Amino acid sequence: MIKLRKTRSATLLSAWMLAAAECGQAQEVSRPTPTNASVSEVEKWTHQAKDAVTTTTAYLIRQKEQLQKSLGHKMSQFDKQLSDLKAKSERAGDQAKSEWTNTLAKLRRKKQVAAESLKQLKRSSADKWQEVKAGAEVAFADLEKALKDAFAGPKSEAKSAQK
Repeated sequence: MIKLRKTRSATLLSAWMLAAAECGQAQEVSRPTPTNASVSEVEKWTHQAKDAVTTTTAYLIRQKEQLQKSLGHKMSQFDKQLSDLKAKSERAGDQAKSEWTNTLAKLRRKKQVAAESLKQLKRSSADKWQEVKAGAEVAFADLEKALKDAFAGPKSEAKSAQK
């Protein structure tokens, strides 16, 4: 929320500065008073500020869509990796199977959390999605790390391989 306010403030400030520069006031920027500005200048500044906000909103929407696409692709990759791990666990010995079962259960829970955060991201509005973004990124990073650890194999499998 704070980031969005700062972004809007910065956008409006930059639009105002651009308008001031176009009016020949590029060297010294001071806040124009409504009594000194003609109606057409105020309308011009208002239009430029609206254009800046529209452009910023469009940019944020594109960022949200790109993140959704990226996380959706990662989710597909995670599904494939989970299938690979399940197949690997089925080939494991009896002792390792129980550890694989626990590992797969933990991975499914982490995947569920990541999937839910992706749903929240998709449902969020253009001005609220950045609040959800951090949670989604954390959930996906947590799942990714857990998958990497799982591919390293259960502890008992590593111990039996060393013997």
